[in-house]
Amino acid sequence: MSLKIGKKGETVISVEEHLTAKKMGSGTLWVLATPALVALVEKAAVLAVEKDLGQGETTVGMDIKLKHKAPTPVGMKVAARAELIEVQGKKLKFRVEAEDEKEVIGKGEHHRFIVTEEQFQKETESKSED
Repeated sequence: MSLKIGKKGETVISVEEHLTAKKMGSGTLWVLATPALVALVEKAAVLAVEKDLGQGETTVGMDIKLKHKAPTPVGMKVAARAELIEVQGKKLKFRVEAEDEKEVIGKGEHHRFIVTEEQFQKETESKSED
């Protein structure tokens, strides 16, 4: 594993009806839902480091602090970016930001943790057996 500070990831979507607050149940308006924005910046963080993880490793989200600063209507594009700013063992810290075609719509920090996929999945499945 060779994770270096400064690794970046980006993802772009077009806001569709299923990503709105009205459809997701997080509000009543036809604008990008905050849960959809959270998922978008998380994906950017995943993309920033996925190629540098060891075989069988992945990351899981553990904390996010995000200000959703402006609404985005259906049809507009949104780009989310994440930059790795700190590595403490298996704990990763990212600076995240998203903007639509007009302005910055979200900013914050996101923490992810490196796990072994198989082991994590087994532990998760064993919870349902208890």
